[in-house]
Amino acid sequence: MQKLLHTNPCHFPQMILAIICWAFILTGCKKSSDVGINNEIYAEFEKSSAIAEANDVSVSIKVKWSKSKWTLIHKQDGFVTGFTPEQGGDEQNERVVSDVRVLLKPNLSDNTREEEIIIKSLTTGQEHRMTITQKPLSGSDRIAIDPSMRYQKVTGFGGMINCTWTGSTKLTVEDIDKLYGSEGLGLNIGRLMIYPNSSSWSYEVEVAKRAQEHGAILFGTPWTPPPALKSVNTNSNENGEYLLPENYAAFANHLKSYVDYYKSQGVDIYAVSVQNEPDWKVSYDGCSYTPQQMLDFVKGHGRSVGAKLIVGETVQFNKAYTDPILSDPVAVNQFDIVGTHLYGFNFSTTSADYPLARQHNKEVWMTEHLFNETTNGIDWAWEPSLKSNLAVEIHNCMKANMNAYIYWYLKRYYSLIGENRDPNNPAQWYTVANGEITKRGYIVSHYAKYATGRTRIEATLGNNLSSDDFLVTAYAGNKDITIVLINRSNSSRILELGIPSDIDSASSVITTNSVSMQPIDCVLSNDRRAVRITAEPLSILSVKVILK
Repeated sequence: MQKLLHTNPCHFPQMILAIICWAFILTGCKKSSDVGINNEIYAEFEKSSAIAEANDVSVSIKVKWSKSKWTLIHKQDGFVTGFTPEQGGDEQNERVVSDVRVLLKPNLSDNTREEEIIIKSLTTGQEHRMTITQKPLSGSDRIAIDPSMRYQKVTGFGGMINCTWTGSTKLTVEDIDKLYGSEGLGLNIGRLMIYPNSSSWSYEVEVAKRAQEHGAILFGTPWTPPPALKSVNTNSNENGEYLLPENYAAFANHLKSYVDYYKSQGVDIYAVSVQNEPDWKVSYDGCSYTPQQMLDFVKGHGRSVGAKLIVGETVQFNKAYTDPILSDPVAVNQFDIVGTHLYGFNFSTTSADYPLARQHNKEVWMTEHLFNETTNGIDWAWEPSLKSNLAVEIHNCMKANMNAYIYWYLKRYYSLIGENRDPNNPAQWYTVANGEITKRGYIVSHYAKYATGRTRIEATLGNNLSSDDFLVTAYAGNKDITIVLINRSNSSRILELGIPSDIDSASSVITTNSVSMQPIDCVLSNDRRAVRITAEPLSILSVKVILK
């Protein structure tokens, strides 16, 4: 430079040009990140890493940007699932710091995991990277599954099939496919009405046959015998009308004729019942029985009806009707199944278990109940259906060693698939369109698909889990174990299902207010003796474990 100062003044223009060229060269040699900062155009993470706990579903990070639009990028198959927000920035503001939440799947494994995320400037095209580290699961809420403690065999789940009950809800073959098909709800039991007039028996043949094609068990229940066989020639029993003892044989033949008629139509009737709600007086079809009258009918004619026989079907699990039959040395061999309804039954004050029935190897079926209260809003909405009525009742029935659960009519606004809208009812009563599966339908499906045909086994909540929040039952198959779990709380929870056998694989589905039977992640522990899942708030989920 000193030499330049003594240069001929005529050389000054050339000297200035040289200095400018050197400045451009030096600027071009700087790092690209320095260029962004000097020119106030950049988008980058504040830090190069962030750490999340195993049960975190998000982690907070900061993005620095200036005069740049940007977007965030993650792997499609990683544990990072998205960002809030995913894009931001603009080309006017300078030196801004924005908060971003990185959305994560909980880490259900025993191992630390890492994933790289990218911020890309949409203005310059430059990228900046950050590593998200998620810690392994160090502790979890455990549910112990014990296959050595075995309870009842689960025959199945279903509902009432009746094409004459109300015109707007007539079941179609397409409805039956949704209810009983393997791609639908997977039900396997159908209850039919045995009409007093044999000319009406053909009404349900088409849909019954379709249900049978899907593997359904079908049974029939009379609301009344033919009126001519009763104490008063009337269909109702509002004044206690009953079946005359001298007509017991004729009524047994009526039931057998029903079984024979269906057989001639290609439909096998698995069982018939003595009477629907013999302890309840109604203005519609009905017939009253005393416990002694029911005992006498079963004792004298139980094996002449052409199918298995169901006794009871009382309104509120009135064991006064079935205890005498089970205790009679002759009558106990003349029937097969104890049936009951649960209207007004309180599981917290009355035991639904029936050791006397088990002692004589009789199955116990819940053959009718419904929930349709509107006092505090519709009780068939998702939250009450899950937390306080249908899901809880099925769980209680399974815990009480019942073998089957049959809901009332299958197609109704409060039932398993939706019906045609009634212009006389409030529009908000209908949660789905006609013929579409309701949330209640999916609740029943969790049990129908994961408990049917299996034997219930012991499932015990760990000390950190409240039975007010979590309800769980487990079932054993030939080479698998299934679990149905209800989370009634408003919080998400990572749960560990401990299995005292080596696990080959596991899968799980969940239903919430927003998804139905949706597959979710479940991860095996390193010792392959436990399955870890995330129970979302207000959800029912089912797990299937394949054993080695």
